[in-house]
This record gives sequence, structure tokens and C-alpha cells, in this order.
Amino acid sequence: MNNKIIFEVMPYQKTASESYANKITDKIVAAINEMKNISVLNIPEIVEENHVGQPYYRNTDPRVFGKVLREKTNKEIMINTVAVHHKSKAAFERWLDESINKYGIRNFVFVGAKMPSISYPGPSVTEANLIAREKRVNFGNIFIPDRHGEAERLIAKTKSGCNFFTSQVLFESDTAIGVIEDYLKKCKNSNLKPAKFYLSLAPVGTKEDVVFIKWLGAEIDEDTEKRLLHAKNIGKESIELLLGVIKKIKKFSEGNDDVEIGLNIEYVMLHNLDLAKNLVNVASDLLG
Repeated sequence: MNNKIIFEVMPYQKTASESYANKITDKIVAAINEMKNISVLNIPEIVEENHVGQPYYRNTDPRVFGKVLREKTNKEIMINTVAVHHKSKAAFERWLDESINKYGIRNFVFVGAKMPSISYPGPSVTEANLIAREKRVNFGNIFIPDRHGEAERLIAKTKSGCNFFTSQVLFESDTAIGVIEDYLKKCKNSNLKPAKFYLSLAPVGTKEDVVFIKWLGAEIDEDTEKRLLHAKNIGKESIELLLGVIKKIKKFSEGNDDVEIGLNIEYVMLHNLDLAKNLVNVASDLLG
């Protein structure tokens, strides 16, 4: 994928009525059709875990939702799945084959374990990568900049065939850039071609959004949090803040020919869809 920006779209809940699901889908499609330079839609798998690591899928299958969006927008679809939640390696491979053959999906993001102390039934991320590499599909993994030893993790995933990384939501760029610099040095030492990065940004419209996105694990320092919480218009302020982050990312990217860095823009909560659309369009102009 040569896209500078991809757009992340949340699937609606399985309990949604047909009319509500259609209404939500039409709203999302209308917003996407007003965005500049978006050709790939990144659809996460919304899953909750109990204390022993068993998954609960509250939202509709992202592949089903993705098929609808592809038909309505003519965009490429990228599907996320938590690899370890599959019942076995064989079950994961069957899911992958079904995704390719039934749903026509060729782009994936494989997500790892939420709690490393738990023994999950499905494949690890690197194992999922090796399975997918045999299928000759495009796939990536998750980048968590503030996780200890992240550069080494990225190297291991790259060696297993990972083509790109999407990050957790960021409101700061320094930590991510620092890890990418370390990763590039390790790639050079290992004679390894670096994967592409999509750094995730999400505008917020309310104080509750700030609290929620921080709870989700977004990297946001104390000064940034105060800036948002004390703003007269949090939505406008968050876009201004994120444009500053994008400028830093662009400057770093332009100074490093060895790596491609793009953006994964998301809205997290549906009421922020218009903010995300505006950020896409301004960022598109900024990136050129």
C-alpha cells in the first residue's frame, strides 16, 4: 500500500437493528466520500476479554462490515484480527482462507495477546505472520511506542514478514519517532528492509473522549491533556494539536529515506466522525 493516509472505521454492534445499522453505515459512507486521498479503510476487530482471556465479540464481524463498505465506497479494505483468540493455528488459517476466498480481503493486521501471562489457544503474532506470508497477502502488526523493548519486537515481526505497522493512538510523536529511529538502526545492522509505519491519530470532541482515549492506552502527556481539557472547543483544539504532531512526523519522514511513514486516522466514537473527516482533509493537504 502506497497510501499516505488510511482511515479507520468502527463496525457497529451486532445487536443493532437493520435500520440503525444502515443509518450508521450511510453516515460513515457519506463522510468517507467527502475525504481526500483515502483509498484504504482499516477496520478493527472490537473484542473484550474476561479474566482468563476468553474473547467476547460485541460488534459485527469486520469482514462483513468491510464487504458492505467496499461495495458502497469502492475502497480497499484492511481487516484486523486478534490472532491469539482463534481456537488454534489451524482455525486461524481457516479464518484467513475464508477471508481471502469468500470476502476477497488481501490486507490484514494481526494483533497479539493483551495479557502475556495467559496461555491463549491461537497463534502468536509472528506465527500468524508466517502463516499469512505463505498466502502472499499484505499484512501488518501493531506498534506500541511506549512498550519496553518495542524496537526488538518490531524487528522480530519484520523478519516474520510484516509489511507495515499501525500504532496505538498518539497525541505525541517523540516516543514513536525515537523507537522508529532505533528500529531503523537495527534493520540496517540486520540488512533488513524496514516496514512502513502508519501512526494513529484521533481527534476528540469532549472531556469524556479525552478520559476514554487515555484509558484505551493513547500516549498523551499531562500538558497535552490539560490543554485539551481546558480548551473552549476541544474538537478544534485537538485538530490543531494533531496537526502539530503531523508536522513533526512529516519532518522526520522527509529526513529519513529508509522508511515510509503514513497516518491512520480514526474517530473512536461516532460523534467524532466529522472531526476525523476534517483532520483527514487538512492532513492530506499538509502531506501533499
